[in-house]
Amino acid sequence: MMSGRRVVITGMGSVSAAGAGGTAVVAEALERRPCTIAPLQAFDVDGCTSRLAAEVDEARFMALLDPDSVRRLSRICRMTLAACRLAVDEAGLEGGARLGLVVGSEFGDFRSGAEFFDGFLRRGPAGLSPMVFPSTVMNSMAAVVAIAIDAKASSVTLNQATVAGDLAVARAAALIAAGRAEAVVAGGVDELFSNVYLSLARLGALSPMGGDAPEGCRPYAPDHNGPVLGEGATFLVLEEREAARARGAAIHAEVLGAAWGAIPVAPHTAPAGRRDKRAIARRALGQAGVEAGSLARCYGSGNGDPALDDWEQRLLAADGVRDPESLAPLFGQHGGLGVLRVAAAALDARAGRAPALVHGIARGGCRTALVIGQAA
Repeated sequence: MMSGRRVVITGMGSVSAAGAGGTAVVAEALERRPCTIAPLQAFDVDGCTSRLAAEVDEARFMALLDPDSVRRLSRICRMTLAACRLAVDEAGLEGGARLGLVVGSEFGDFRSGAEFFDGFLRRGPAGLSPMVFPSTVMNSMAAVVAIAIDAKASSVTLNQATVAGDLAVARAAALIAAGRAEAVVAGGVDELFSNVYLSLARLGALSPMGGDAPEGCRPYAPDHNGPVLGEGATFLVLEEREAARARGAAIHAEVLGAAWGAIPVAPHTAPAGRRDKRAIARRALGQAGVEAGSLARCYGSGNGDPALDDWEQRLLAADGVRDPESLAPLFGQHGGLGVLRVAAAALDARAGRAPALVHGIARGGCRTALVIGQAA
């Protein structure tokens, strides 16, 4: 088991292309597997080789919020707030000095940053909006939510490609295990924004990255040719096990092991032959007391990026883990995807299945591993 205090999952909230709601909505999406990746509608992609995305219906999450109270918040802050409130309400958790918050994001609020600096380019200093500026900083989502849910313990914002969400959950579990918080709301968020999407497409970082295969999200497949972006926010409530039991919380699953670290490689590369000398996945399995061969499932971070998919499969094979399953075709690549992997593993545990490994690896070498199982 993890050293220190034991950590359990007691709530979920999600805003994704597959729907908005708590545990029931996440479970339904995983069961029904709706087709969410489709031609982009939010902005013009004429002349762009990439045209697909998993978009969130704004009306779905706005129906969860008071329009007047969020009228000055950016779109990504609204998604974050909606998902966090869903998770907290489901867990029946109250705020206070022992509630923390960890937010992971790949891109943050790029839309507000662009609006702020476009104002300067159009009108000079007079065009710099003091109303928009607070949203240009990377921790704006965490700041808004911490106030809204009265989270007064540690507030952490993480920027990391590919694994932002699962890394946020791992960091939250560590905060609780170390006694720095009694409960932590942890998750990830990103939104689709034209400048980011079109720039990544021009860089050849989105499907179709090359070859003759059509655009699409096909992780680990022989014809995988790049990721398809998604958007949304998914957050979990993590709590110290005895505190959750004392207040009668419904426990979905336990975080049996959590580890993260970096494999030294050149930035933005994913060398399939590079080994993990820090043994991050094996460390998480060791904390959980679980053998790789006894895992019910591995939820991997494969998103269709050929170099990254191949590297992940080699790393997992070296740890004795095979046939990872990706959720990227259901939700698209975004900061909340890693949290949805953890949520899927928690639902497996609640259904009585053996522990699952939630694994992630990003270009640049950041690797995460969580082992999720039934709460003892």
